[in-house]
Amino acid sequence: MASGPVEAAETYTLKALSSWIKTTIEYKAFSMFEEAVNQRVAKQAPGELKIQYLGGPEVVKESNQAEALQRGMIDMLYTSGAYYTNVLPEVDALKLSNFTPAEERANGTMAYLNEIHEKKLGAYYLGRLGLQIHFQIFLKKPIATADLKGLNIRISPLYLQVVKGLGGNPVVMPLTEVYVAMERNVVDGFCFPTVGIRDYGLQKQAKYLVDPEFYTVTNPILVNLNTWNKLPQKLKDLLKEATIEAENNIVAYMENLAKQERPLLIKEGLQVIDLPPAENEKLLRVAYDEGWKDVLQKCPETGPKLKELLTKKK
Repeated sequence: MASGPVEAAETYTLKALSSWIKTTIEYKAFSMFEEAVNQRVAKQAPGELKIQYLGGPEVVKESNQAEALQRGMIDMLYTSGAYYTNVLPEVDALKLSNFTPAEERANGTMAYLNEIHEKKLGAYYLGRLGLQIHFQIFLKKPIATADLKGLNIRISPLYLQVVKGLGGNPVVMPLTEVYVAMERNVVDGFCFPTVGIRDYGLQKQAKYLVDPEFYTVTNPILVNLNTWNKLPQKLKDLLKEATIEAENNIVAYMENLAKQERPLLIKEGLQVIDLPPAENEKLLRVAYDEGWKDVLQKCPETGPKLKELLTKKK
């Protein structure tokens, strides 16, 4: 007896946004994630899942992207925690993490963060393409101590506490305006990841980079919860597996890139300020003490558990 025609599987299309333009190192992480998804789809679910990349901040402003996800205007978002702390302050705790994304999966951090995202943002926390690189302070003038008094420092919400804690004057402005602001002495410096300032040409304006590094680049990848709940379990598992693969690959890729970046910056004329041990310790203490103080103040119910999960036991 002949069997009837096999029905084609439904195609699920995920409309995706990123907080970065395609020429940046941050977007490279998302492209690695896309590649991991596409490879799995080709092998395990041909034609059943497609990521439709809509663009970056030129499509929707970074600070409005989480709301677009929440409202279902998009299905997937790759962003920085800094861009949605106004709606989910708990995500700011991620910058204070002592762990890799893989370790956060193992110790229960990721499950707890997902619980918070589902409840407060209507989003599924798929993971973080967190790069596992850190931040540094870049300046036009040298400093000898962990003191930014009298200096205007461009910030995003991610490193507001460390700049304030060190006595600097935080200046909020879009990243795309920093080059001209440095050129015109509107700001004296900025905080930035250890990789990527050359994407914006900022090494031409900064003269010094300050050690030590602090905080961790977070960059969560989120899926609208209604969209997530409609996906077949097979595709949910596929996306989770692809995220884990991408997280591991990106950590290795970025660590290697970070090793190459500093010699290139020095070659272009930047000088490294290696603060004395006591000042080094002060910078890190201020960064993490002020960071956790802010999280605990804004998130009295969830903050203590996040601190416990994200801090390595001594």
